[in-house]
Amino acid sequence: MKALVTEFHALDITQLNRGWLHPNTTFDWVWRTNKGAQIATVKITVLESAVELWFPIESTRAIQPVSLIYSAGPQGGKRPWFACPQCERRVGILYHVPSRPFFCRRCCDLAYPSQYQARNRSYGRRFRGITQRERERLSVSRPPDCQ
Repeated sequence: MKALVTEFHALDITQLNRGWLHPNTTFDWVWRTNKGAQIATVKITVLESAVELWFPIESTRAIQPVSLIYSAGPQGGKRPWFACPQCERRVGILYHVPSRPFFCRRCCDLAYPSQYQARNRSYGRRFRGITQRERERLSVSRPPDCQ
């Protein structure tokens, strides 16, 4: 079974785009527990068409440049995306696996929790498990033809 995306720190471009993506700015992005305790911090420097991520790897601080790609927004304007530093796919979220740089979900070999739902809990299995009598009971009855 693959590791899940919920187990690692995620850097979401949508959250950063809510007032943080101004060129030539630097700020700390902090992950916290539910009780407010600080878990991890990454320093982000916003450039014209990229961001630089400063984060700890083992006993050193690594610097990782990540390109930004823009697409046309639905009501004009432009929507930012990360370009995964490894595969260069356009992604909205980068994940930080300990002792590795930030990469997309595929490059980190992560899965979504919904990909591991029990098979008997999926819609298709439940539907196939319904007997013919139950299907007839659930079906919409037609009114008799009026002549």
